[in-house]
Formats: sequence, structure tokens, C-alpha cells
Amino acid sequence: MSTTSVSTSLPTGLSSRLVVAALHNHDLMIRTLCPALVSYNFESGNPNTQATYTVTDRKPNGLTTYKLTLTNNPTGVDSLVNANPPVGILTIAGKWRVGGGKLVEDVMIDGNFMMKKMAKGNVEKTHPGHHAMLFQLAARA
Repeated sequence: MSTTSVSTSLPTGLSSRLVVAALHNHDLMIRTLCPALVSYNFESGNPNTQATYTVTDRKPNGLTTYKLTLTNNPTGVDSLVNANPPVGILTIAGKWRVGGGKLVEDVMIDGNFMMKKMAKGNVEKTHPGHHAMLFQLAARA
């Protein structure tokens, strides 16, 4: 299992409460995590606590569909991606937490060597931008 962490300071004037509320908004989270979103469908659960969605996203190599489970907790949200691309199974578990003036995302990635390396690089490259987008949307709420 591969792990990585992305940490971003909250912008001045943006409260932790607003960021947690944005993390708990599953529609907003899906749109933040998937900037090239094609579609998503609610599968099961309760969007106010824990829910599973089927997400179709556009990637450089084409469309990909996967299951995404979001679980709200008092200081953030847990995300779980279960994907089955042609080259093997990929699981990405994230813990998004707000505290100490920061949004910290701890990510565990499981899959074959190639998938883990590619997913880790993608998280480290794109998720700081996801944090910034989430902050912008939270500030509008």
C-alpha cells in the first residue's frame, strides 16, 4: 500500500466550519474531485452521512467509471474509490480533515505497482488544486 498526504492552509477569513460543510456536501465533493466529470449517480446510503455513487470521469486515456463512497465525520469526510481499470483493481482511501487552520488529506492507495505509482503521482499533482477549488466553493456558501 502506498501513502501520501496533501496539506493546504485555509485561506484567511475562511472558517473551518465552512470548509467542513463543503466537505459534507457530496455533490460539491464529487465535482471538486472530478473536474472532468461526465456524470454521477447515487447508488445507496444517505447523502447526509454516508453514500455510494457511481462516477464516470474523463481521464487522459478516455472515460473511466468507478464507485465512490463518501462518509461524513465531525472534522471532514472519508472518501473511498473502488476502480477496476483494464490494468488491475485500484483502491484509493482518503481522509480529509480540517484542523489547526489546515485541510489535510491523507491518502492510502492499493493496487498493482503501476497503478499505485500512477495514482500517487496524480494525487500529489492534482489535489492541491482540488483543495483550492473546494475553498473557493466553500467561501461562496
